[in-house]
Amino acid sequence: MRLSARPGTATIAAAILTLGLAIGLSQPAQANFIQYNSRAAFDALGPFNAVDWSVFGPSPSTIITPNSRVVGGMTIGVASSQGELWRRDEGNGFTGTFALGDHLLTDAGSESDSLIVSFGSPVMGFGTQIDAHYIRGAFTGHVKLFSVASVLLATLDFSGVNTGLEDNSAPFVGVLSDIPNISFAAFVVDQPDPNLPPLAGALGINRLDVLLAIPEPTTLALLAPALLGFMGLRFPRRKRQS
Repeated sequence: MRLSARPGTATIAAAILTLGLAIGLSQPAQANFIQYNSRAAFDALGPFNAVDWSVFGPSPSTIITPNSRVVGGMTIGVASSQGELWRRDEGNGFTGTFALGDHLLTDAGSESDSLIVSFGSPVMGFGTQIDAHYIRGAFTGHVKLFSVASVLLATLDFSGVNTGLEDNSAPFVGVLSDIPNISFAAFVVDQPDPNLPPLAGALGINRLDVLLAIPEPTTLALLAPALLGFMGLRFPRRKRQS
């Protein structure tokens, strides 16, 4: 992923807290995106900044959001519609399909939360593994990419199976844009329970790799332009035990 315009964590968080998760129809994005399902293939694109979530504290701990850290000279912000997120490690407060000991960023025990990661300057690409927090068995979800103007650029689909085996089988989602236009990303999981909002950030992510160099143009294949846009939703808080 590549970095670009500078929105600021506070600005992004204000939009998130006001509008919540973004879904809906919009105009096609002008950029093209490629999705990667392998960390090795994604990291091979070029130098990357590895964001280890332990920079936000040990496990277990609570992150009051909006919050940010500077990692490798790059500002990484985190935000949530409920005002807090959790720092957990696989095997210490989180049981899923990450590798045992992985440092994770998760929702704060809510099934109606949002989980947002922002960049001090827009980037071209990033990648991470994702696992549902409370859903056991098969799950699906999406990573929604937004510009500095909160325009939805693209939606990346993912699926996995939460077995709780801590075997590093959590699906990897990586994305590369042909320009540095990704300002923040919303991570959401589909929730089939009719008593819950259909989309929420009730999930965890491990190390976030952010690209630092632009791959040669000849290596870029085209992904269909994004058609989904920005419409805010806000959900009532529903707490769950981790």
